[in-house]
Amino acid sequence: MPSKESASPLPRDAASVQPDGILRLNDWLPYQCSVITNRVSGMLARMYSEELGIGVVEWRVLANLVAFSPMSATELSESTAMDKVSITRALNLLVTKKLVSRRVDAKDRRKVVLRLTKTGADAYERVMPLARAIEQELTSALTPQELKTVQAAMQVLVARANATLDDTRDWRELAPANALPAATAV
Repeated sequence: MPSKESASPLPRDAASVQPDGILRLNDWLPYQCSVITNRVSGMLARMYSEELGIGVVEWRVLANLVAFSPMSATELSESTAMDKVSITRALNLLVTKKLVSRRVDAKDRRKVVLRLTKTGADAYERVMPLARAIEQELTSALTPQELKTVQAAMQVLVARANATLDDTRDWRELAPANALPAATAV
C-alpha cells in the first residue's frame, strides 16, 4: 500500500464512473463491500435463523456483546452503525430468548447495562465455526500478503467511515455543489 504521504485521492472520474456520469456499480467500492456483506450475512443468517431463531441484527448485537461487553444500547448502536430502534427490537428478542441480560447499572441508575448470558455465549460459539469457514472460503482466493493488505485497507476504511460518515454529519457537506439539480415545486 502507498504511504499516506504519497497516496492521493481518486480523481472524480475514477474507474467507477463511466464517461456519461453513470456509476459503474461493480467497480464502486461501497457497492462491492455491500455485496460481500450481504452474501456473508445471508449465509450466516440462514444458519442462525434455523438454529437460534434470530436475524442479522440480533447476531450483530450478540457479536458486539461478545467483543465489548458490557455495553449500553446507545453504545451498541454506535458500534454497529445501526439505528437505535433496530437495536432495541433486537435486544427485546434477545432478552426474551435469554441470550442477553438487561440490568440497571448500579453506579448510574439512568444507564442499562447489557451482557451476554451463558446461553447467549453458547449460541455465539455455535455460529462461529460457520463464520470462520465463510471467511476462509472468501479469502482463500487471496495470497497471505494480499489478505494482509486487504485487512489493513479495510481497517483504514472502517476508521475513516466511523470518523467522517456518522449520523451527525449532514450529507450536503459531501455533495458537490452541482451534484443535485435545483428542487422544483411539486
